[in-house]
Amino acid sequence: MEISLNGSVILLGLQFIAIYPFSICSQMKNTKGLYPLSYLVVIFALLEFDFKFSGREYLISCTNDIKIVLMRMISEKEATYGNSSANKRLLVSLMEPTIEYIMKCIFKDEHQRQVGNILVKLGLGRNESELFGKFSFVSIILHHLLKELPNEVVSSNATEILHLIESCSDYSFDQCLNYRLLGFRLGEMGSQMNINAIIDKVIQVVAHFNSLDEYLKVVDAYVDIVLQNQMNFYFQRNMDQLLTLDSYLDAILEGVSNRACNNKEIDESELGSLQSIFSKLLAHFNNLEDIFALNRFFEILDVMYGSSRNIINMCILNIATRNGHIHDPATIQLLLEISQSLHDGIDLFNMKDNDIQQPGRLISRFVQMVDYGIEMEHHLSFLVECRAAFGRIEELKETLVHSCNCLAIKAMKEANKHMNFVKSCIAFSEVTIPSIPAWHKQLNLYLETAEVALVCDLVSHSDGLIDSAVRCLQTLDMMDGFQMLIDVEAVFSLIRKLCSLLVMVPGDPERGATFIPKSLLSVVSSQSWITPKVRTRILCAIISLSATLSQNKLPYHPNNIEILGNDLLFFGDSSYLQDLVSLSESVLKELCDVIQQEPSQAARGSMALEACNCIASSFKVNPEILCICSSLIETAQVSLSSNDSICSQPWNF
Repeated sequence: MEISLNGSVILLGLQFIAIYPFSICSQMKNTKGLYPLSYLVVIFALLEFDFKFSGREYLISCTNDIKIVLMRMISEKEATYGNSSANKRLLVSLMEPTIEYIMKCIFKDEHQRQVGNILVKLGLGRNESELFGKFSFVSIILHHLLKELPNEVVSSNATEILHLIESCSDYSFDQCLNYRLLGFRLGEMGSQMNINAIIDKVIQVVAHFNSLDEYLKVVDAYVDIVLQNQMNFYFQRNMDQLLTLDSYLDAILEGVSNRACNNKEIDESELGSLQSIFSKLLAHFNNLEDIFALNRFFEILDVMYGSSRNIINMCILNIATRNGHIHDPATIQLLLEISQSLHDGIDLFNMKDNDIQQPGRLISRFVQMVDYGIEMEHHLSFLVECRAAFGRIEELKETLVHSCNCLAIKAMKEANKHMNFVKSCIAFSEVTIPSIPAWHKQLNLYLETAEVALVCDLVSHSDGLIDSAVRCLQTLDMMDGFQMLIDVEAVFSLIRKLCSLLVMVPGDPERGATFIPKSLLSVVSSQSWITPKVRTRILCAIISLSATLSQNKLPYHPNNIEILGNDLLFFGDSSYLQDLVSLSESVLKELCDVIQQEPSQAARGSMALEACNCIASSFKVNPEILCICSSLIETAQVSLSSNDSICSQPWNF
C-alpha cells in the first residue's frame, strides 16, 4: 500500500484521540489511504461490545500501515527528525499502547486454525503452512504480537520465531527483550519440542552480546527451559540429553562469568537478573554438592552485593541446613564464608527486627548443624571463629554455648584423655555467656554449663558458674512493667532449676554447705521487683531444697562416682545439719512475713495454702511446725470463701 504519511501524523492522531471525545473523532476523514485513527476508536468499541462487524480486518490493515510508517521512520536519516534519534524513540513509545491494544483485539477469542490466516495477512507467511519465514518486520509490533499468540503456535514455530527475532534489530524495541519474551512463553508451556535447536540458537545469539544486562535478560528466560527439561530427561534416564543440557548450563554460566567478572560494578537491573537466575538454580538442585559443582558458581556469586546477595546467601544456607549434619570440612568452610558475607551485609540500623532475625537464625542453624566427628579440636576452633565473625547476632552466641557444651559431653564420653579439651570447652562457654545481653538467657546458660562441668568432674568450674548465675540474679534491673511480669516468672523457673541442680553439687566446706542457698535467699529479700506471690514460691523451693539436702541419702547424684554428694561428703557432720536448720528457720520467718504483705486477699489465701503444703511435706511434725501451719490455714480461711474446697482440705489435715 502506497502512503506518504510519517510518524508525525500518527503522533498527532494519537494526541487528538486522547484529547477530544469520540463524537468529534468519528467525523475525521480518511487521509491518503491510511485508515484514520478515529476509525480505530470505532473498531475498538465494536470489538469490545462484540458486535458482528469486520473490525479485525480493519485492525490488520491498520497494523500493516503502522508497520510501513515505522519502517520508513527507522530507515530515514537523522536530519529528518532534527538530528535526534531520541525523537524517534519518543514517537515509538507514544504509539506502543495503541499497537499493544490492536494486537489484543486482533487475537481476542481466535482459534488456532484462524491464527495462521491472520499471520499471513500481517505479512508473516506466504501461506498458513509457511509462517515466520525471513520477512521484514518491526521489533515493537513483533513483541506485542508474540505476547498474544496462542501457546501451540509459539511452541510449533519456536525456531522460526527465533530467526524472525534475529532479523528484527531496529531501535523500536530492544531485541533482547523479544528473545526474553519467547523464552518465557516457551517456559510456561514446558515444551520439549526441538529444545536442543532452540537453546543452541539462543546461546549462539547471546554469545555476541557484550552487554551484561542484555545477556542476563535473555538467559534468565531460558534457564527455566534447561532446568525443566533436565528434570524430565533425568526421570526418562536419557543420559545423552542430560549431558547436552548440562553443557548448555555450563555455557550460560560461563558467559555470565566472563561478562560479570570483567565488568565494572554491576547495576541494580543486572543484580535482579542474577538473583533470578541463581534462585532458579538453587530451587532446582536438592543438595549442596550439585550447587557448588556448577561452573563458575562462586565467581559469579562474589560479584553480587546488597539485598540480592543476601537473598541468595540465605537460600544456600537454607538448603545446607535442611538435610542433616554437615561433615565435609571444605563445605563447612564455604558455608562459613557465605555466612560471613550474609552477616556483613546486614544493616542493623535500617533493617527491621524480623529482617535481622531470619539471617541470624539461618547462620545459627548452620553452626548448629556442623559436625567434625572425631576432629573435636577442629570443631572447637570453628566455634571460636564463629564467635569472632558473628558478634552482632545474639541468637548465635546462645547456639555457640549449646554447641560447645554438647562438644564437651561428647569428648567426655570418648575417654578421660580429653579432660584438657573439656576444660577448654567450659572456658569457651564461660567467656561467651557474659556477652549475651538477655539476662534470662545468661542465667539459663550458666546453669546448663554448670551441669556440664559437674558431669565432666569439674566441680570447681561448676561452683564458679553457679556463683556467676547468682551474681546475674543480683544485678537484674527490671524497668518495663509489662516485661517484668514475664521475666519474674522466668526468674522463678530458673531459680527452681538452680535448686534442683544444687542437690547434686557438693557443698564447699570453706564457705559452708549452705552458702549458695543463703545467697539465693539474699537475692529474694533484696530485689524489689519480685512480687510477693513469686517470692513465696521461691522461698518454698528453698525450703524443699533444704529438706532434700537433710536426707541421709539424696534422691539423685551426678552420673560420676568420683563426685561425692553432700550425703556422703558431710556424713555424720552435725554442723552441716545445723546449717540446714538455720537456713530453714530464716526462710520460714521470711515466708510468713511475705504472705502477709500480699495486698490481694484471694492471692494471700492461695499463697498461705501453698506455703502450708510445702512446710507440711518438708518438715517433721512438731509443735512449732503445727503452729506455723495453723496460722497459715487461718490466714487462708479469712482470705478465701468458706465454701472453697481447697481451704477445707488442709484444715482437716
